[in-house]
Amino acid sequence: MNLIGGIRSVFGEAGLDRLMKARQETAVAAYRRALEPCSGLEDRVRTVARLRSEEGYMAEFAAERDGSFLLIENHCPICAAAKTCQGFCRSELELFQAAFGAATSVTRQEHLLSDGRRCVYRVASLEGN
Repeated sequence: MNLIGGIRSVFGEAGLDRLMKARQETAVAAYRRALEPCSGLEDRVRTVARLRSEEGYMAEFAAERDGSFLLIENHCPICAAAKTCQGFCRSELELFQAAFGAATSVTRQEHLLSDGRRCVYRVASLEGN
């Protein structure tokens, strides 16, 4: 039995949800700390790409003509877990939105589990850079 299946069988879906929420809260706090010294959206996206690479996502970022940025994850170290539990993917999107804050929009443009070749997120300022 896989780990996620074991958690579900012992603690139920609610237990798995609590585990993912705790994981997300810890990550949001760490990302926010890392983003505190950053100035500007580009610096913030660059920092998140570095953090994600350190976590095994082989992340990079690219500037778009409209002033937004793409956060590109070329590898997913949690892909097997995400296939078993789509909540991991939802949690990742929520993590980015919470870390960047209310003045920033984060939308998923490509999704590995939806036939994308990688996961790509568009990060845009809602305040006009």
